[in-house]
Amino acid sequence: MMNRGSFLFVESNTTGTGELLIKQARVLGFEPYLVTRNPARYPFLKDSVAQVIEAETRSPDDLIGIAAKLSRLAGIYSSSDYFVGAASRVATEIGLPAANPEAIATCRNKWKQAAELQRQSIAIPETRLATSVRDVENILAQATLPVVVKPVSGSGSSGVRLCDSATAAIEAFESAKDVLVDQVDLASPDILIQQYVEGKEYSAEIIAYDGTLHCLGILAKHKGPPPCFVEVGHDFPAPLPEWSLKELASFAEGAVSALGLEFGPAHVEFVISERGPVIIEVNPRLAGGMIPVMLSHALGTSILDMVIRLYAGEGFTPPRASARAGAIRFRLAHISGKLKRLGFSRDSQPTVAEAGRLKSEGEDVEINGDFRDRVAYAIGVADELNVAAAAAERMIDSVVIDIEAAGEQDDKQVAGPGQARWNLHPEAMKLLAPPIELSRDGRLLHYQAAIDEAHLVMLADQDLVCQGDAADLLKHILDLQDESFQSLEGREAPRALYLAYEAELAARAGPEKAGWLHLARSRNDLNATISLMVLREAACSISQEIGTAQDALLQRVEEASRLVAPLYSQYQIALPGSPGHYLLGVFFALGRERHRLHSLLEDIRNCPMGAGAGGGTSMPIDPLKTACLLGFELPSFNSLDAVASRDHPLHGLSIFASISTLLSRVAQDLQVWTTREFALIDVPHYLAGGSSMLPQKKNPFLLEHIKGSASTVIGAYVSAATATCKAPFSNSIEASNYGCSPLKLSEEAVKRAIILTSLMVKYMSFNAKSMREHLEDGSSMTAVAAERMASRGIPFREAHTQIGEIAQRLSQDSSVAQRRSELASQLADVLPASLEECRDALQFGGGPGKPSTDDQLSVAKTHFREKELKCAGIRERWARAEMYRKQRVTELIDRHRAP
Repeated sequence: MMNRGSFLFVESNTTGTGELLIKQARVLGFEPYLVTRNPARYPFLKDSVAQVIEAETRSPDDLIGIAAKLSRLAGIYSSSDYFVGAASRVATEIGLPAANPEAIATCRNKWKQAAELQRQSIAIPETRLATSVRDVENILAQATLPVVVKPVSGSGSSGVRLCDSATAAIEAFESAKDVLVDQVDLASPDILIQQYVEGKEYSAEIIAYDGTLHCLGILAKHKGPPPCFVEVGHDFPAPLPEWSLKELASFAEGAVSALGLEFGPAHVEFVISERGPVIIEVNPRLAGGMIPVMLSHALGTSILDMVIRLYAGEGFTPPRASARAGAIRFRLAHISGKLKRLGFSRDSQPTVAEAGRLKSEGEDVEINGDFRDRVAYAIGVADELNVAAAAAERMIDSVVIDIEAAGEQDDKQVAGPGQARWNLHPEAMKLLAPPIELSRDGRLLHYQAAIDEAHLVMLADQDLVCQGDAADLLKHILDLQDESFQSLEGREAPRALYLAYEAELAARAGPEKAGWLHLARSRNDLNATISLMVLREAACSISQEIGTAQDALLQRVEEASRLVAPLYSQYQIALPGSPGHYLLGVFFALGRERHRLHSLLEDIRNCPMGAGAGGGTSMPIDPLKTACLLGFELPSFNSLDAVASRDHPLHGLSIFASISTLLSRVAQDLQVWTTREFALIDVPHYLAGGSSMLPQKKNPFLLEHIKGSASTVIGAYVSAATATCKAPFSNSIEASNYGCSPLKLSEEAVKRAIILTSLMVKYMSFNAKSMREHLEDGSSMTAVAAERMASRGIPFREAHTQIGEIAQRLSQDSSVAQRRSELASQLADVLPASLEECRDALQFGGGPGKPSTDDQLSVAKTHFREKELKCAGIRERWARAEMYRKQRVTELIDRHRAP
């Protein structure tokens, strides 16, 4: 191999493309060197092709001295955020290609970056700088929650947290100051507090060269759960219209240009909010997270080669646009501990371009809430984005991981007031009160905490509880929420979830303060309120999924309405119709179900809190305030009705059952239409399965899951109704537990059916030739012929009889064309000349004719917009209530914070 000189890498990233860049430099004929102050940071060095130089990489003078000693040094680069500035400064000093060090410094200091972007009128979130807790408190006094806390010079989402309370923001501030010390031994005393921008996140990958910015592509991000910002996937190109991608590329290039970056790669992160795109940050480096590798596969050009050649002074040629799409998916560690096993249980398919491990077996894994949580990745590449994404997801879902927990949690539980004398028999407890599992109980704990916030604010406002005690309890409740209730994982719950939760608060705040929490309420009104909050969230979520399905239906209607297809009655061909007409029928049926869900949500107006055990309370509470803080409109008028009635969950389950029944009928049609005998539609391979025995067979088995889901949902309704029908009209375990517990199972099954239906509708293909062949004999046009005879004065029954006799005389042994010809000869003046003419004649009564279908589509689009706005309005009302509740909680805590 020709020796093209040496290439110096200043430090490296640890989980992205740093190791690959070093290898690729060697492949291109360079002698790679890595200068680092701590070789132990890079496990890959034991098998590396790089020569390692140990030196103080934070000293530009030391780096210049090292560079001067290397023979025929062609280029200097760093794949580490923390050292890209040092590499640029050294390269500039000795006359090698590099970005402007001052521009790099501005980008790396996100406070200076924000100031420069704002100065040049580039949209960014409202940003403040904090160097002390007092700064944080002052900023939050003027800011609107939630906010994002992040280190000024961080990377990889380290120390970045979404905070919806002052307590969370202060804790995030303290944590962020030290997060970089753990990684690269760099202090970070300056912390940014930014207004959280709601919207979908994207990135733009840009290369600057010779005064021109080249956007390699726009990617859509997938994020892990809040409060962290771990990126768990990327899609390329982002699923947006072409004109939008071009506008976003121009927007991102404007931010890069504003910061003075005229050479090298830039990774621009932004959010599309209601007011348009907003820059989150510009990073003067290649993207991390294996994005360059995925782009290389999708574009058919090595991005790593491109960067090495650029910094070696060999120029830059933009890659040609590619029609291929790519997707990355990551697997995150779920607990901290020793990684005992990590691998893939599935072999890579052709659409999986690459898959690999980011951690090694035997390695200690720690949950950090950033890029370090990733343990494996998979890259899918295909002609269509959905195929690439499905390939990456299937591969990453096959990861087998076994982590030995770092240590057993202390599961001692502090007994709540009066709890000690109610010790359930161990066998009964095993059956009825299993240990808490956050995967199962997390949502209920979330609602429990929300109710506690509203209840304590109301009690404090009514002077029924000392405001200082209420504030202290609220602080501990916020702590539990910020911790995602991790301290309750695996906790014994002999008297159900609530008392275990209350015991944890008693352990933190002290039994005396915690004892005030249950004033003027019972588990009866508490459980009734939780059941309604669970129901309304489920109903709204299902409405949103129906909206997605309706959107998929509308997207296919215009294409499908131009086709001619059989319209069936009792599985017999009746008339010429169109698949678009069928899809519109399903759209309107789903629309009625969505309307019923919205009616249910409007009817859940009364909050049971205040009803106590069914007889109210003697305390002068304000139940209307509690109701409003939880997103309800009114308190309950009758305390017994509040805790006894379970008509709302039953009504919700009946709607879920109706939705799943409809979808099952649609799935039945689609399954029949995929058979060779019908052959009206085809299902792509990524929505089907093969046979373990029959090599030729393709099974559209997802349709069977849709049909099977209906049995689960209908069974859930029957179970709940049966449990409730013999329960007394007061609080009872049959109604409150067995009558409501099927809701989660039903919700999951309905969502599964809707999502699978959406996928089928979106990606199935229509077999236009086969549809037409089923109609070619002309028999399906005879009904219109009879109606035309009737319009000329022949009684319809007589016309019906005449045409029926003609149809019976047609020989089934003759060809389709012969039968069609014979019908045409005997009914020349009334038989439609074409299938399209016949279909379009059926324009009255909501038929499949083009004028009728166009009218239906127009109405459907209007209905869809109205329902989407309705659903968004419901969500907004709850969000406003939550925001106001959190504001009141924060005010109460801040008012009683120790000076």
